[in-house]
Amino acid sequence: MNSPVLELALVLALLLISGLLSASELAVTSARRSRLETLADQGKRAAAIALALSQQPGALLVTVRLGVTLLTIVNAIFAAQHFTRYLTPALEGRFGLAAPTVGSVVVVLVLLLLSLVIAELAPKRLALRDPEMLALRVAPLMHLLLVLTRPLVWALDRTTTGLLSLLGVKGERQDVVTEEDVRAMVEQATESGSLEAEESELIERVLRFTDRRVRDVMTPRVELVLLDVARPVPEVLADSLRLGHTRYPVYQGNAEEVIGLVRRDDLLAVALDSQLPLREVVRSPLFVPEGAWANDVLAQLHRRTQYEALVVDEYGDLVGMVTANDLISELIGVFGDEAEEAGMLVRRGDGSYLVDASIAMHDLREVLNLPKSEDEEFTTLAGYVLSHSGSIPNVGERLEVEGWTLEVVDLDGRRIDRVLIELPPGFVPQGEWHDASS
Repeated sequence: MNSPVLELALVLALLLISGLLSASELAVTSARRSRLETLADQGKRAAAIALALSQQPGALLVTVRLGVTLLTIVNAIFAAQHFTRYLTPALEGRFGLAAPTVGSVVVVLVLLLLSLVIAELAPKRLALRDPEMLALRVAPLMHLLLVLTRPLVWALDRTTTGLLSLLGVKGERQDVVTEEDVRAMVEQATESGSLEAEESELIERVLRFTDRRVRDVMTPRVELVLLDVARPVPEVLADSLRLGHTRYPVYQGNAEEVIGLVRRDDLLAVALDSQLPLREVVRSPLFVPEGAWANDVLAQLHRRTQYEALVVDEYGDLVGMVTANDLISELIGVFGDEAEEAGMLVRRGDGSYLVDASIAMHDLREVLNLPKSEDEEFTTLAGYVLSHSGSIPNVGERLEVEGWTLEVVDLDGRRIDRVLIELPPGFVPQGEWHDASS
């Protein structure tokens, strides 16, 4: 072959074949398994083949690397033999008898550069743009190559496995999708338009929900009203209507002996029977530890067809109550609107925030990302303030925490009721809240 054009065409053809192999491997291994399964279920044979190939990445890798290596060697030998003669005359004046050797080195270096671009970088970038589409197109060809090279691939694979075993590497790496991986995929899907912002936010809330303990979601005991089981139903009903709560823990003897709970609807149903003891309408509660995961408690309530659970500490003492509505609200994200309507988080005209101290820290940090403490055993803003002050603060007492200023503006006895939070310079709150004046 003495035609430079044909020689160059052959070199480029070998590079393109190498690029096709590299792109095919990446496409098959990067294609979404769920998408391939859907297409395979619809009867697309290429999808079924691609799915089978993706389940044997080791054999696929060996086949492709074998093909690319052989093509690169053949290409390098061919190019060195045929293109060196075009460079030698130009190099003889400078390198003399070494001109052919220098020419061969130059040809090989240029070929390696072309291989890097044409056979590796460009094909793989194209493959990542739509891996499923390319995987469907190349799956039959890759399957054929896998069949033809199976004996050699098996031998190479066994050799590689044996070598790794000698080095102490056992088995194949198991791909585990972490929570961070899911968040990254959701972010990419949102940026590309595959997911709506609302869908992305819902997925993020589900991920956050699985990290919540029931203590983060419950209504604390200090906000509950406990009823003595010995009290008559009419009296309890009158208090219930006056207080406005819909459910009450019930105790016997002393407030530490909680035996169940009663709903206001149950009291209304027996309101005309003044002789009925309260014990008759007390429900057997579900007791859950304060450290239980919120999603596990929601599942328990669903299985038991119950609406609420009483939360106890490690000693069995009541520390709060959680309802299915509390858990679902945390999951679907209706908290923000309710908090705003209740005045739990109010933005003032000067940019500061007047905050109900009973607000959960994880909810507050969705808007105001207060610095984290080394050991956060509290769940509310009140606990945050107490943790940093070291004692029960007085009204007007101010705390400085890494540029944030927290001022206690109201106490209810010894309980911190409201806190004024001044933001550090340059901090931009997350979310949207109405000013106090609006």
